[in-house]
Amino acid sequence: MSFASTRWLPRLAAFAGLLAIVACGDEDPVTPPVQPQPLAAPAGLAGTSPSPTSIRVTWSAVTGATSYEVERATGTGAFASAGTATATELTVSGLLPETDYRFRVRAIRGTEQSAFSTEATVRTSNRATVQVTADVTTNTTWTSDNVYQLTRIISIANGATLTIQPGTRIIGGPITPGQAPPVTALMVLRGSRIVANGTRENPIVMTSAAAAGQRFPGDWGGIIIVGNARSNRTGRVVVEGPTPADTVGWTGGNLDNDNSGELRYVRVEFAGAAAILNVELNSFSMYAVGSNTRMEYLQAIRGLDDMFEWFGGTVDGRYLVSYESGDDHFDAAEGYRGRNQFLIALQTGPRVSPRPGNPGALSAEQSGFEVDGCGSAAGTCAQGFNSTPYNMPVFANFTIMGPGAGVLPVRAGGDGGLGANIRRGTGGVWMNGVLARWPEAALSVFDPETNTRITEDSLNVRNLLLADNPRDFDAVGATNRFGQADKFTNNQIRTTTNAAHTLFAAVPSASTEVANGFAFDWRPAAGTAGQLLREGGTGATLPGRIPQRVTNFFGGTLAGTTYVGAIDPASTDPWYAGWTTYFRN
Repeated sequence: MSFASTRWLPRLAAFAGLLAIVACGDEDPVTPPVQPQPLAAPAGLAGTSPSPTSIRVTWSAVTGATSYEVERATGTGAFASAGTATATELTVSGLLPETDYRFRVRAIRGTEQSAFSTEATVRTSNRATVQVTADVTTNTTWTSDNVYQLTRIISIANGATLTIQPGTRIIGGPITPGQAPPVTALMVLRGSRIVANGTRENPIVMTSAAAAGQRFPGDWGGIIIVGNARSNRTGRVVVEGPTPADTVGWTGGNLDNDNSGELRYVRVEFAGAAAILNVELNSFSMYAVGSNTRMEYLQAIRGLDDMFEWFGGTVDGRYLVSYESGDDHFDAAEGYRGRNQFLIALQTGPRVSPRPGNPGALSAEQSGFEVDGCGSAAGTCAQGFNSTPYNMPVFANFTIMGPGAGVLPVRAGGDGGLGANIRRGTGGVWMNGVLARWPEAALSVFDPETNTRITEDSLNVRNLLLADNPRDFDAVGATNRFGQADKFTNNQIRTTTNAAHTLFAAVPSASTEVANGFAFDWRPAAGTAGQLLREGGTGATLPGRIPQRVTNFFGGTLAGTTYVGAIDPASTDPWYAGWTTYFRN
């Protein structure tokens, strides 16, 4: 390189430095990133009901939101998630018709959540009423978005299956003031099935067609199931009740494991329709129903006749509630051999008579249990009260409470006003129960043949708590009564001095008229849990011959308990909560 070239190098370096300084001076300043604005709560929440079981909610878009979370609640209940949406609308299905729902919505962006919107209350639309005029002779489904009105006694026949969705409502025929209600009922014939599976949140309700507050016992008939299991009646015997029920025979079956379907979370209200006096239907009538039929979580309210009645058969039951019966709460006869666990029955006062013009009437001989061996009709029990198969029910864990004095007609030495009226040669087991506030006596055993069941170890009554009964057992020397205290020595039958209602957390006294919607709580009141434990408070030994009969009970085993009554004292979520209700009309 020449001297001329090298002398420019310092100048070139200086010029390059100057350019660098100028370039740095022209660079844009650093701008901090823009922070997104917090999500606003959605506005404009509103809803419509496109069907009786769905609601469509809409709201205004929120800037920056990527999705939305919708919550719903009923009444004053807690909110729960109803779903999420990326658009500004959501349709929520599976709701109860004619019910108010509260909604709220919030915006979502990643892990960020806005506050909830203002609540909006939307009511599901009314259901259409479907008139049922013909028998069900092919497989049929009744849906919860309709009300099904029976126009007569509707039979499920010809081997058909009737499926009823949760939340479905079934009503009797139209009511005309001053006239007898039409005799309507739902009857399942032999070989056919009913599958009525409600849920705790959406029970199936069968009730009067009258408006709330204007309903009476006997406004419609109830549900009748006819199976093909054995009974101890001979000849052809027909279903009790008005035509055409009383033309249907139910005896002569030989299939003890017969299957007539399923009933779960079903309420039957204001049943017991009658065409003439003393032919009232029952709320739940079970004729020769077999053991593969499933019946649980059932409630009967203000029926004009018996609430649950079994005529022969072998069907099991559990979680049964009877409130304000016109006759007996639980009636079993004619060779019934099923097992039932967890039962509640309550009778209060004053009694509610049937609608003016109804030929039916309240019973003059009402009890908690009325259980007969055989003999309801002359000439149809081949061996009289000793007819076989013996009537051998099992009733375990029951709370059966009467109305106290002055409500039921009671005749000295009669067979009404009893907690358990056991007679006509029946055997069976009553265990781990409470019999309280019955105006005649807690327990009575009629007839020599029934006494024979005791001596044969075929009638076991033990582990009971008795409260507020004028007598616990049959009086010594009473004609044809064999249930004296000495028959039950060492059977762990105790009497408490507590007033019956004080044993439980929320049950009114006998002198209190129960208000509609009263929130019963059958768990022990504070300080009384020990009263409802079995004697000694430990052990769950099954009595007599029961260990031979406990298997295959709802897929498991009918177990003994360390407590008496229908509710585990330690329960925090009692089995009757959420689907039962209590009202007079």
